[in-house]
Amino acid sequence: MPVLAAQTQEIETLCAKYPQRRSALLPVLWMVQQKEGWISQDSMKEVAEIIGCTAAEVYEVVSFYTMYQQKPTGKTHIALCKTLACAICGAFEASDYITANYGAPAGGISPDGRYSMELVECIGACANAPAMLLGEDLHGDLTPEKIDQLLGPKAANG
Repeated sequence: MPVLAAQTQEIETLCAKYPQRRSALLPVLWMVQQKEGWISQDSMKEVAEIIGCTAAEVYEVVSFYTMYQQKPTGKTHIALCKTLACAICGAFEASDYITANYGAPAGGISPDGRYSMELVECIGACANAPAMLLGEDLHGDLTPEKIDQLLGPKAANG
């Protein structure tokens, strides 16, 4: 079943806001991700048909922006910055802590499905390094204690 069948009117309203239909590509992709939690190859093909571009063009956009997920994620998705400022201030230690205590390895999902984590390029929070996004919310100055406050109860093995 097409992912966006129920959103036809919403998509048409969105497309009408732009001078060219293809300009609605980013918000339509966001709509797919909000509904499904990630953007599958089938969804990319469907978006291409709706927007009027090729599936390859949609893939180029999805693979360029780290905000779009190309595989299923945990209920809470962690995007942990790994660039220089965050790395120097403890990003990899934060990653190890999250993996050890919450079961989410970098690039994977915790066994209970509660968390997924990916290491990403700069998220623009260098002054508060190390930093991460939990869904759409930015959090910086990470310490084990702050991570625990943000993520809640540790995994059974943590």
